[in-house]
Amino acid sequence: MSHFSAHIPWRPAATLLCLTLICALLTACGAPAMAPVELALREQAPLAGLASDQDAPGRWPDQEWWHDFNDPQLNALIERAMTKAPSLDSARARFDTASRQLEGRQADTRAQLEGSARANQSVSHTDLEYPALGLPGFEAGRAGNHQRSNTGLATLSLGWEFDWWGKKRAAIEAALDQRHAARLEQAAAANALQAGITRAYMDWQLRQAQLSALDTLLSAARDRERITRLRVERDIENPAQLDQAHEQLSRLEQQRAQIEGAARLDQVQLAALMGVSPGQLDDLTPRALPQPDTTLPEEAGLELIARRPDIMASRWQVEAAMRGIDQARADYYPNVSLSALAGFLRVHPLGSGRNDDVSVASFGPAVTLPIFEGGRLDARYNASRAQLESAIADYNQRVVDAAQEVARQTVTLSRIEAQRDAQATALESFQHRLELARERDARGVEDPRSLIEAQQGLIREQMNRLTLEGELLDTRIQLIHALGGGYHGRVPERDARYLTTGSATDES
Repeated sequence: MSHFSAHIPWRPAATLLCLTLICALLTACGAPAMAPVELALREQAPLAGLASDQDAPGRWPDQEWWHDFNDPQLNALIERAMTKAPSLDSARARFDTASRQLEGRQADTRAQLEGSARANQSVSHTDLEYPALGLPGFEAGRAGNHQRSNTGLATLSLGWEFDWWGKKRAAIEAALDQRHAARLEQAAAANALQAGITRAYMDWQLRQAQLSALDTLLSAARDRERITRLRVERDIENPAQLDQAHEQLSRLEQQRAQIEGAARLDQVQLAALMGVSPGQLDDLTPRALPQPDTTLPEEAGLELIARRPDIMASRWQVEAAMRGIDQARADYYPNVSLSALAGFLRVHPLGSGRNDDVSVASFGPAVTLPIFEGGRLDARYNASRAQLESAIADYNQRVVDAAQEVARQTVTLSRIEAQRDAQATALESFQHRLELARERDARGVEDPRSLIEAQQGLIREQMNRLTLEGELLDTRIQLIHALGGGYHGRVPERDARYLTTGSATDES
């Protein structure tokens, strides 16, 4: 049996260090400078004037802000939705994907060890026929040969790439930032779901209160129609008055059918948000509408960014884009890796009675240097800077949009409250009118229908009040959503390498 081995000697560490430094100096001249982009991040929302206009500023929403309404039915609906709603599934899937990508980036920094084994059997057969050559001893004939051999190969390889320029570290940080953004997208989806369920539920409660008032109004209209019909039958009343009573009754019935349809649509919306069929919703019980807090937190302009999960998600996208620039810059520097290989080969020709063995081992570093890339490195670097500019612009736009949404809901609240105050005077007038009609009816000096009309007028004004209360409550829920729905996060620190020192911020 013969044995052959080959060994590659170790290179001194000093040689590797010198080679790497020379390569770094050669390529560092071509690496772009870390100049900041010409965009500034907003550090607060433009909400100047809104908070200072209020004598008693409000507080930020709690994490479970819907509990302030003291409605067990609503609490149960949201709790059920948070575990089964399909709108949260995609956000969870994005977070899981970002987590797996982070694990993959972390695995890239570790040494890689691979092993392989292979066995082959080869067979060769020859069958030659040759003619006579006309010489003594060289007559025509046939010759054949049949050979078989076995071969076995086993290798073990080790590879490890050094991260001297921080490329892999930047990739890990970018993946971590993406996971932060995905987690915040989950919070934003949950916030939207909670607000959507609360709005649909409160609108259903409003419709139930309106239906109750309409039933009272319909009962009064039927009494009026009955009295009018009796007076017409006795030729006391003009028959046209009966037609008017019928028309009023018909309009009220149409209004009731419309409100019933709106209530059913609320149930359909609730079921869709929760991912169930309308028939799977538990029986809901009508409850009085709660009185919402309509004040805005005093520091809304300063803290809105940290309170909005969608803004925070966009901010982490900016961080991920900056790490992308780090990766693009690291491409200009040489890659240094360490590799090792061990292998064993055995060949056993059958019939030879021997084994031919070969063992190989190697170990050493390798350096790859980008010399001419045809502009690909510059293109990737410029693309990474463009992505950062896009992420910053998207972030700033989200801050402005969020401030606009908060301002719109705040102004709407002020408008509804002013309407409600003005409507309170009309409600008192209708209440006084009803009391006078009752006194005159008690003395028998008034047409009974006058009392019914006074009752109807008060009920209609009460329905107007209900409409304003429902609109006020819905606007408050939208404001809670605009304020972040109880979320409070940490704003990443500014990176002076790529972000300008100024800020695109309006004073508030």
